[in-house]
Amino acid sequence: MYLFNKMNRFLPLVLVILVLLLSSCSERSEYGKKSDYEKFGAELTDSTAPTISSVSPTDNSTSKSPATTIAVTFSETISTSSITTNTNDTTCSGSFQLSSDNFTTCVKMSATPSASDNNMAFTATPKDNLSGGTTFKLRITTSAKDTSSNSLVNTYTTNGFTTSPSGSGTIKGSVKMDNGSAFSGITVSFSIYGSTVTTEETDSNGNFNKSSLGLGMYTLAYTETNYLTAIQSGTLATNNQTLVAATQTMLSDSCSGGNISGKIKDAVTGNALSNVTMSVRSGKNVRTGNTISGKTDTTDSNGAYTLSSMNPGSYTIQGSKDNWISTYFNVRSCSGRSSKNSNMSEELAPGSMRIVLSWEGTEDFDSHLEIPCTSGTCTGSNAADKSHLWYGVNQGGVSTNDYHNYTDIVNPGDNVTLDQDNTDGSASPCGSSCGPETITISKIRSGTYRYHVHAFDRAGDNTTHIADNGTVLQVFYNNDSINFDVPNTAGDLWTVFDFNISDGFNTLNTMSSEADEEKIDDH
Repeated sequence: MYLFNKMNRFLPLVLVILVLLLSSCSERSEYGKKSDYEKFGAELTDSTAPTISSVSPTDNSTSKSPATTIAVTFSETISTSSITTNTNDTTCSGSFQLSSDNFTTCVKMSATPSASDNNMAFTATPKDNLSGGTTFKLRITTSAKDTSSNSLVNTYTTNGFTTSPSGSGTIKGSVKMDNGSAFSGITVSFSIYGSTVTTEETDSNGNFNKSSLGLGMYTLAYTETNYLTAIQSGTLATNNQTLVAATQTMLSDSCSGGNISGKIKDAVTGNALSNVTMSVRSGKNVRTGNTISGKTDTTDSNGAYTLSSMNPGSYTIQGSKDNWISTYFNVRSCSGRSSKNSNMSEELAPGSMRIVLSWEGTEDFDSHLEIPCTSGTCTGSNAADKSHLWYGVNQGGVSTNDYHNYTDIVNPGDNVTLDQDNTDGSASPCGSSCGPETITISKIRSGTYRYHVHAFDRAGDNTTHIADNGTVLQVFYNNDSINFDVPNTAGDLWTVFDFNISDGFNTLNTMSSEADEEKIDDH
């Protein structure tokens, strides 16, 4: 009896020990714990397919280097033997392929892609520099496998990156104080793709001129102590191009902000445009990137808009309306001087162009267009050379002073019209002629057009009058708009551009002097 009672006393303890032992056994197989046989190499099978985590250059980006390194990162460790590429010719072979023609051919690479980051990242460099101004796509095929021989589920192809155009060009411009006088000693920095490549200081006339710049989209930053930093965008698109930046007015850091207001009109009729959506970006000639949040307006029945409570500085305003081509114009906000008007064009038929000249003040500036034709195919002056459209020539039986045209004798549907002849700038009052100078080409023909701006009131005077009056030229073509900024150079005749169908626009931006308007087509 005594022994039985003693055993009963220890029975609970025995039961607890048995439970613990049984629990421990449930974690074991006949070979021991799970962690034990993993240590001895009996790992579970990996059946997860690898994926692409990132690529470089990224999709839709611009690569500024012709010797671009191509990189791809996977989600897990990859078998290095499965990452191969073509190093012999331009066939599309291997799991790592780069092409500019949708993989009809592929770029010859300098070596097999090198591995890093625990064999998760691979890089390769083309054998030769990539062609400029070209879009390249990267393709990783299903031959790429992880260390368990799992392949990519599908071939991976990027949207592509674009290389910078090859060649170089020049950017020049001028800087002024708010009172219009030249501003010397301003530091101008030139940045491309987020990196500053060089700087320049304005000379005693407020001018700068920087050559040997690689092609691409530049951001110019103008800085000076006690002045607001100013930003401007510009693009060097072709080899040997000279880009004239818009004249930059520096604003004191003591400037106060306020409202920016103005009116939007039809470039042909001069009528007010309602329901135009107005948005704004910081800097001059900035057409891309985010607009400033909360700074929008819609024009009323009088074409009027107001952007309220704007900080001091320079801005690019965009006007957009369904079935109309967007307009872009620069404005600055400083101590109440913040009013700017603009013009818009309806969408044009294919092969049409509209040229719109606007300026500030009360001067009379005139548009002159040289039209390509041979003798007997055009009406107009100097037909053996080129027809010359200007306010002094009234063809086609049109009697009004505000509408002139040239009609191709062979094809009457091919005509050019001077839709508005504004003698008073944008000043008020300006009567029925208030508006821009507008020329419309209904159907562009083969050959070269040349466009000039002439300061009628200053004909023969070699002054900076055109540059001093805020002159801006807009060209609406292919349902887009292009702005030309006048050089800060003396001359009463601004020869702006040549255009032909094959080559597009060739910016001339030359200033000269001509007293006789009938001889402008000699320039």
